[in-house]
Amino acid sequence: PLLTRTDVPEHVRALSSPQVIGIEDRIHLLLGIQAFCGGTDAVLPPPINPSTDPGTEPGGCAGLDPGQRAALAALAGTRHLVVVEGAAGAGKTTTLAATKTALAAQGKQMMVVTPTLKAAQVAAAEIDAPAFSAAWLAHQWGWRWDEDGHWSCTRELPSDPAARLGRGDLLVVDEAGMLDQDTARALLEVADDAGARVAFIGDRHQLPAVGRGGVLDLVTEHAEPAATVCLDVVHRFADPDYAQLSVAMRSGVPVFDDLWARNQIRLYASDAERTHAVAGQAAEAILAGHTDRALMADTRENVTALNVAIRDRLATAGLVTDTDSDVVINGAGERLGVGDRVTTRRNNTELGIANRQTWTITTLDSETVRLRNEKGATRDIPTWYARGWVELAYATTVYGAQGDTTAVGHLVMGQGTTAAAAYVGMTRGRYDNTAHLVAETPEQAQALWEGACSRERADLGVAHARLQALDDIDRYGPVPPARRRRDAHRRQQSTSRRGRPFRDTTDLVPSRRPSPSGPGIGF
Repeated sequence: PLLTRTDVPEHVRALSSPQVIGIEDRIHLLLGIQAFCGGTDAVLPPPINPSTDPGTEPGGCAGLDPGQRAALAALAGTRHLVVVEGAAGAGKTTTLAATKTALAAQGKQMMVVTPTLKAAQVAAAEIDAPAFSAAWLAHQWGWRWDEDGHWSCTRELPSDPAARLGRGDLLVVDEAGMLDQDTARALLEVADDAGARVAFIGDRHQLPAVGRGGVLDLVTEHAEPAATVCLDVVHRFADPDYAQLSVAMRSGVPVFDDLWARNQIRLYASDAERTHAVAGQAAEAILAGHTDRALMADTRENVTALNVAIRDRLATAGLVTDTDSDVVINGAGERLGVGDRVTTRRNNTELGIANRQTWTITTLDSETVRLRNEKGATRDIPTWYARGWVELAYATTVYGAQGDTTAVGHLVMGQGTTAAAAYVGMTRGRYDNTAHLVAETPEQAQALWEGACSRERADLGVAHARLQALDDIDRYGPVPPARRRRDAHRRQQSTSRRGRPFRDTTDLVPSRRPSPSGPGIGF
């Protein structure tokens, strides 16, 4: 039981397992150890005014805004637990590149891990530092899943030199909002064994973990205030007004009227009409050579429908091959031919490919499919892999697009779109971002938008589940909230008259509902 009270209705989620509670408790302990080690910020040179001093700032500080400089000072200092949280497009990658330069001058290493291998490869290219998937690093240090689904460690030292960390080195967990608790626990154990410092970088307003998450909430609860930096100046968007609008969107401020006035909300009478229109626009853009765009949907069903519709138009235009002898049909029934934009959906180190990497098919035969990425690198994969793990990539889920930056972004919203998905989907494009909704009137569209922006389905761990259970009991329990507060007040008055202090927290109603991102408060 997550609660000790006896009036928990059956429909309220208030049960967990000792293993789940134990993992979160272990994370609390490891974070407490890192925070206890303390540390100080690095001393940075004063910023140079380019209008008066043409010199170049040392230490990789050139062009950083005050928030980025504060993050650099914390990351390049001696603090053992650092949190950097920032809005989409706030320059977290730029800050990491400067951190790598500053630490190299100190003779220290910075290693970056991310929840996915694709994100790690992107980070490694952008910051020119070692970057790996979090699962790979944990595996190198002896962490394994057993046949019963238990996550355990043999405490092996890594045989691969790339996975080794030294005392004082910095382990950066990027996209930490998407990190699940099992992997977070393993990474913290690795840092503790190596004597390394740990920095968590991410955004609680973007997409959460697939599984038990809330790691950023737990980290923020333990990190010193001076070791927690917020990047709130957005650099991604060409339009400064939209940059401010994205910050308001992240904070939960209603922005529908602003988006509607900017023509960034499009309405359709039905799902079929929306798919037809959006697919037509996407195909026209591809035929015109405008491929730097992101088309996202909140469900795989919508993604598949869009991909098939777009491909049909490209095949008709002759851009992709579509004869039976020139295509591979995958498990979802999608036809993959020469010229198609596709994504690989399973990591395979032997083939040199990662989950969610995007490619273009250049040649294929009965045994081999050749893929080429945007940088011109090619991979030959067997046809059996293509049938099982290659999909069309003209559209993708929002999870597949997080971390990407494109020229324009298009989001197909539905009844299940969450606040995080709406925020991520509307912040991919530098120049334009558009939401596509099925609604008959602007009023219906506004209700759909605001419903999405108030919807969260993430599992943020045990502490957050307790608060959610308390909130659900307050709203849906057998005893009305007003009566419960009145009874608690009477008991308090009665106890006070007998001269004993009253503190019965199990009967008190919380003064406010938990925030959507999760307060990270333990009980």
